[in-house]
Amino acid sequence: MFNPTLSTRLTLEGQEYQFSPHPAIPTLVWGQEGRHAIVYRLSNNGDAYGLKVFRPAFRHPGLIETAETLWTYHDLPGLRVCQQTVITRVGYPELIDQYEDLDYAVVMPWIEGETWFDVLQNRQKVSLDQSRALAEHMAWVLYSLELNQMAHCDLSSGNIIVDPQSVQVNLVDVEDLYSPWLDPPPLVPAGSMGYQHKESAQNGQWGPLGDRFAGIVLLAEMLGWAHPDVRKHAWGESYFAPDELQQDGERYQMLLRVLRIYDPGFAEAFEQAWRSEKMEGCPPLKTWYDLLDALPRDPVAEWAPIDPKEFQEEPEKSPQMFAGTGMNAPNARLASSNRQGCRAVFVVTMVLSLLCCCAVSLLIEWAMLSW
Repeated sequence: MFNPTLSTRLTLEGQEYQFSPHPAIPTLVWGQEGRHAIVYRLSNNGDAYGLKVFRPAFRHPGLIETAETLWTYHDLPGLRVCQQTVITRVGYPELIDQYEDLDYAVVMPWIEGETWFDVLQNRQKVSLDQSRALAEHMAWVLYSLELNQMAHCDLSSGNIIVDPQSVQVNLVDVEDLYSPWLDPPPLVPAGSMGYQHKESAQNGQWGPLGDRFAGIVLLAEMLGWAHPDVRKHAWGESYFAPDELQQDGERYQMLLRVLRIYDPGFAEAFEQAWRSEKMEGCPPLKTWYDLLDALPRDPVAEWAPIDPKEFQEEPEKSPQMFAGTGMNAPNARLASSNRQGCRAVFVVTMVLSLLCCCAVSLLIEWAMLSW
């Protein structure tokens, strides 16, 4: 695979691009690895771009037509990444001769923020209002796709870029996006772990309904993420473990309870999707958009039937008092250890003293005999 350094330069259409240093390890190139490709951060005249270098199995001529079609959608909410340019041997023969792995690589805008995957993995706290706003923006992004008879078709926590502060949501990894004007990709997406409908595992989900189940699970995650219990009991890279999807488990019941706090309609719509046998049985994404749009504009805590204390993190338990000492447990254990250490030193000292006395006595006795 392509392995650039900070000194590597790429010239595209007369413009020179350099690779950005990783924010955590400045000596390394900033790259994000995914299932299909690695995306590197480029800079040019102060602007940031992404260079998506596909693994060999995912390089194909269809990416050119896809990029041309996607460009027309870049003004839709959350789809700025659709401004794509494909690097090919026809257009950049010298560059491909130098870096063969850049054949069919894609240059696109770099989307600032963090993935929803990162938020889940780090159990990152969000407020009630941030949770509602993120879900609302996500619903608008997915509904706008639905209005245009389109679907991302591979929604997962790793394909969603969020900014909880500005409550912006952007989609990435759009190469498998469904549109009536696009041909199916060579490998039809079948859904991602933690977001896969049981029908998708068998038949794939490249079609106008391809986002219904995964989109609803993501919306429910975002809307429920403000609750400490939801964050605490999340599985990992998704709220649900892959083997408990569409099962009646504890996580499912917990999320239903939290969704009802905002409006019973959220729990009903989620339950309908969860129990569906086919994608057609999932409610349209417009249902979630309408439910979120109908919520009061005031802060959630002012109108939702909640106990504000329920949404506060549990305070850390104070160290347990060690019975009868007036000290907490760690200090009591330390004091006990110190006492044991003192006793050990005392015993060793006594033994050494006794041995020294014996040695002196023997030495005196030997000297007298010699005299």
